[in-house]
Amino acid sequence: MPDTPTTRQRAYLSFYEATEAGPGLVPDEITEIVGLQPTEAHRRGDPATGRPWPRHRSSAWRYEQPAAATYDTEDVVRRLLDAIEPHADGIRAACRTLGLGARAEVVIEMHATRKNTYDDALVVTTPAISYSAETVARLAALDLSIDHDQYVFLGD
Repeated sequence: MPDTPTTRQRAYLSFYEATEAGPGLVPDEITEIVGLQPTEAHRRGDPATGRPWPRHRSSAWRYEQPAAATYDTEDVVRRLLDAIEPHADGIRAACRTLGLGARAEVVIEMHATRKNTYDDALVVTTPAISYSAETVARLAALDLSIDHDQYVFLGD
């Protein structure tokens, strides 16, 4: 196990059902309107290969950026924005037409270690999450909310 804890972060664009009035989340329609090929898409009831349940419980569409070993959450979000901003009109149109909301989601995985001291302290280095006004403006221009999920893993 490394002496220094590591943090991996990834970000993705996802859509969710914002109203019950629309047709719901239909991945193929989102792809057609947005003009961006998702990295993951499925419909409710599709087989859920590799999951603890046999079928997906909800529909999903996401465009994900590769994970990076970094403590800089803003950098991860900026890379996502760089990739999706050329599709801004399509993102807004999909939300408007299909009754969806869109968000940037960030997954932060922190890997802890035990410090070799008398108290065997657990060491977890966590990123300080902050965004510049420019990044907040870019998210707002796409009408995106932002969500952060954080996980801590303890090595053996």
